[in-house]
Amino acid sequence: MILFTQVFAFYFLNPYVDWHDLLKFRFIALVLCTILVAASGYIINDYIDVKIDMANKPSNVLVGVRISRRKTIFTHWFLTSFAAILSLLINGKVFLLVVVCSLLLWMYSEYYKKSFLAGNLLVAMLTSFTLLILFLYDENLYWPGIISYSIFAFFTTLEREIIKDTEDIRGDEKFNSHTLPIRLGVRKTKDVILYLHAFNAILIFAFCYYIQVYFKNHIDTYILFLIYIIISVLLPMAVMTLFIKRADVKHDFSKLSRIAKIVMLLGIMSMVFWKI
Repeated sequence: MILFTQVFAFYFLNPYVDWHDLLKFRFIALVLCTILVAASGYIINDYIDVKIDMANKPSNVLVGVRISRRKTIFTHWFLTSFAAILSLLINGKVFLLVVVCSLLLWMYSEYYKKSFLAGNLLVAMLTSFTLLILFLYDENLYWPGIISYSIFAFFTTLEREIIKDTEDIRGDEKFNSHTLPIRLGVRKTKDVILYLHAFNAILIFAFCYYIQVYFKNHIDTYILFLIYIIISVLLPMAVMTLFIKRADVKHDFSKLSRIAKIVMLLGIMSMVFWKI
């Protein structure tokens, strides 16, 4: 997902880039170090939360089952260090952001994952950094596009993280977590998800209205962009609204989480219309 997002954003939201630029070492290093930071974040999360994962998703647990805890923590530090070295080869700003994001991912797993909303906000923010880091690499990107898609990624991820917390509520309750669904209950949490969902849809409408100035000489492309957004993003979001209202058991929230990921993917794909 990170690879897909960064390649699409760099190519389609930059008027001076052609496909040869995607094969340059510095861009490959940027994408790779971003992926490595995310991977190391997943690893440290699995390492710290192995007991919670055993309660929520026992069939998916690897740490202490198929991979020793020592090898797990070694892999985490190796990937983090490798990402830092790669980022140094790009520039100092990227290096600083990589280090900060690595630290925040560790803090999320250690302190914020079981907290009330703070962990959800942190993950959403780090997801948006996947796009914002491109500004530190190349300032020629369309900043309205990068900012808009970053906001879309933030709110879609925030919504999905709350859905995942609701999916895992039974296991999290056993380990003194204070996530949104535990504090508010499933019914009120669904209301929060619906409000976020509606707010995200409003932002998408505002985005479509705002960016028409960038298509003023390509009205046909803008119309195709609008048709794509309606069919591929807003329509699935409308269907998702019905699923949110009907969601009740763990399986329902698992399905919602997958749909949210698909909506984000389809939203990112709309970047192709910017290469005009």
